Amino acid sequence: MPSAWRQWIDDHPVAAFVGGAYLYTWVVTAPAVSMEPSWTAAIVVYVGSFGPPISAAVVTWLRGEDVGAWADQITRWRVGWHWWAVALGLPVAAAGLITLGIVGVGGPVELGQGLPDPVVFVGIFLFSLVLSGGLNEEPGWRGFAQPRLNERYGAFGASLLIGVVWAGWHLPYFFAPVTPHSGFALANTVGWVGGILTLSVLLAWVYNSTGSVLLAMVLHAMTNTADVLIPLAPDQIVVEGIVDEGAVATVSAVHVTVYVLIVLAVVWYYDRRRLTSGTVPGVPGQAGDRPDAGDD
Repeated sequence: MPSAWRQWIDDHPVAAFVGGAYLYTWVVTAPAVSMEPSWTAAIVVYVGSFGPPISAAVVTWLRGEDVGAWADQITRWRVGWHWWAVALGLPVAAAGLITLGIVGVGGPVELGQGLPDPVVFVGIFLFSLVLSGGLNEEPGWRGFAQPRLNERYGAFGASLLIGVVWAGWHLPYFFAPVTPHSGFALANTVGWVGGILTLSVLLAWVYNSTGSVLLAMVLHAMTNTADVLIPLAPDQIVVEGIVDEGAVATVSAVHVTVYVLIVLAVVWYYDRRRLTSGTVPGVPGQAGDRPDAGDD
């Protein structure tokens, strides 16, 4: 690699990471835009979704940093039982509050529905943990970008910046017919962006408090999974084959409102510049890294 490029990467590691993540994901995913929904199209999309961790690993290596230390965050599980309770329980509690909120505003819910099959629920969670937001994203957004942006922008500001970049990274998904994003109504898209930004703050909070990418993966996956606990009434959302934008807007507004309130509580309780009561994790393998950070 030319020395000028290497120097630029040394001087701008986050920009290099973001550029690499976008380039890999957008280039690999591009064929799916012109493909009808199929297993082949889905495989293309999911292979392309690994842009963030691949880019993070490559940039870490090019900078001569410890790739092993960066990867160790993915298996850091000794973080204290209470953080596991947060990662697994907070999205479930949020789903309950969202359900109550939709009922309160007369939205499209059907409380008589039973809970999803536990096997299906666990299956969705494990799928998300590996292929839909966990392993394919968090080692990059939280494990690489968050510790590098914490000091410059503060944890809260860094999390919002990452949220904007993270949302933009998904752009090809809105044009690939095999993805759910391609069928989003306008209200759904606006709510999705709000969900990305609020979740980014919560993921930063968990990561900064534990130094564990694994826990961020679990929180991300459970947030995706817990939505199936909300007993939406499909016949009130799709009426005679047409999506009811008003119903979708109601669900999206309540969903975002609940998560905004959770974020406000976290930011109020914790220092917004750190989003933790302990020491903010440093760049993995460098001074300030906290391999045993989870017992705060």
